Amino acid sequence: MPVLQINTNIRKENFTEKFNSNLVDVFAQTLNKPKEFCVLHVLADQLLTFAGTSEPCAYVILMSIGQLGVEENKKHSKAIMDELEKIGIPPNRMYIVFNDSHPSQSISSKLSNLPEWAQKEKVKIDVSKTKPEKFRVEFDEKEWNFLKQKLSLTRYFTPLKDVPKFDYGFDPEYAKELIDYWNTKFDWKSQVDFLNKYPQFRVNINDTILHYVHYVTNPSAEKKVNLLLLDGWPGSFFGFYKMIDFIDQNYKDTSYNIIVPSIPGYGYSNPLNKKSSPLEASLIFNSLMEFLCGENVKYYVHGEDWGSIIATILTQLFPQRISGIHITLPLVSETGLKNLICLLFTPIFPSYFLTDKEMRLNYSVRYPLRNKIWTLWDEFGYFHLQSTRPDTIGHGLTDSPVGLMAFILEKYSFWSFNKKEQISGRKDGGLNNFDKNYLLTIITMYWMSNSITSSMRFYANAIQMMLNFRNSNLDFLNLPTPKNVPVSVQTYINEIFVIPKRVIETKYANLVRYNIFENGGHFASFQNPENTTKDFIEFIMQIELNVEV
Repeated sequence: MPVLQINTNIRKENFTEKFNSNLVDVFAQTLNKPKEFCVLHVLADQLLTFAGTSEPCAYVILMSIGQLGVEENKKHSKAIMDELEKIGIPPNRMYIVFNDSHPSQSISSKLSNLPEWAQKEKVKIDVSKTKPEKFRVEFDEKEWNFLKQKLSLTRYFTPLKDVPKFDYGFDPEYAKELIDYWNTKFDWKSQVDFLNKYPQFRVNINDTILHYVHYVTNPSAEKKVNLLLLDGWPGSFFGFYKMIDFIDQNYKDTSYNIIVPSIPGYGYSNPLNKKSSPLEASLIFNSLMEFLCGENVKYYVHGEDWGSIIATILTQLFPQRISGIHITLPLVSETGLKNLICLLFTPIFPSYFLTDKEMRLNYSVRYPLRNKIWTLWDEFGYFHLQSTRPDTIGHGLTDSPVGLMAFILEKYSFWSFNKKEQISGRKDGGLNNFDKNYLLTIITMYWMSNSITSSMRFYANAIQMMLNFRNSNLDFLNLPTPKNVPVSVQTYINEIFVIPKRVIETKYANLVRYNIFENGGHFASFQNPENTTKDFIEFIMQIELNVEV
């Protein structure tokens, strides 16, 4: 009766028996532990591509509970195998797998390492020598004429008649329509005025040019709250303008000190001549907040896309500074055993793993591993490119405005709507639901700032960062957030990946608020600024007033 002892990796074996829910009971009864901690999983049809065979594929997982040693695990394994044999599984088909990797430090001890490390690596700003410069986006007529010339020279390709529009990416006929509008009707000069709506500055921090918006609502209000708003790719600082408008117009009893930085390498936080990852961005953004608001500043963070990941890291590095984070894309590793169990078993026991609303919104179909594998295949080609060869694709996007437009606006289509119901076969891929001028402002800003390549490098730098820290005591990805930092997760139904609340709670130790909105997708503040802002401010009120809002 083989016992497979492994170190963190889960082994795959062929296994011809069908799933039997009694197996879970065997684990629970033998170990005298709750079922959710004792899981045997046999999956007949969902992981065939991993197994490389048409036969059913199985994972048999025995979770180590607490700090059990090797001998204790072997004793439990023998007892379980005896029980499995009693219910008809031949001994030569049994594979007991357990994790014998026991960290020398507790999670709380590892978490305490992060602020200590952050203090040593903290970006120090000499206030006497560092002075922000006022910044305005300028209309450069020469550059604008050059862009229009490039647009007029665009070469198109023939669309396929037997493939629904947008099924192969950005539709060539719609691209032609947008290029014509961009070249003949789009008013970049008036959009420059829009970009300058709120005060902007640039400052050099740690040899990094950092662009940011700084605006204070209702300065005469007695109550003061500091906000840091963080976007991601392919977004921009002005994606938060509607949020700022809504806060300014609807919350008069509080003065919100709002800072919106552009991630290093994005937009006007450019040029960038050295690596920058979410870790470096976190260090710089906290230094910016201390520089602008005082070294003992407390602030709330709203994060989308990379902004969610940076917000998460900020809680780990500077828990004493963060009053709370409100994020739309939680950073959760699903390689941990608890989350892997949820991933595998949600289709079988959906009511156990999902909330009532998650059940109603079909998470039991959207969350499981088979769906995730398909989503990775269908949607994450860009991620692989940007994580491995950003400079190669950068050559094309830096010199081709139509390439830049198609590459970015495809994301605003596929990440905002349901592909099957709202995109496939539609000439515009759903993009006509948005203001055409706004979409082209995003593209023109990336073009004029020449920042597409430096923004894509952020992916490669982030992957390197995670790998560098993976096996250290600074494992940002797998360590939870501190218990003293409140977290709110607001997600939209058409987000690329859906993550159940049960899984989110394994990463975010103090999840005080969790909402799913049914109209929208990845670009929360762009697509639904009112709902996003309300949820953020209600979260702040919940923390500040210590009441449920």
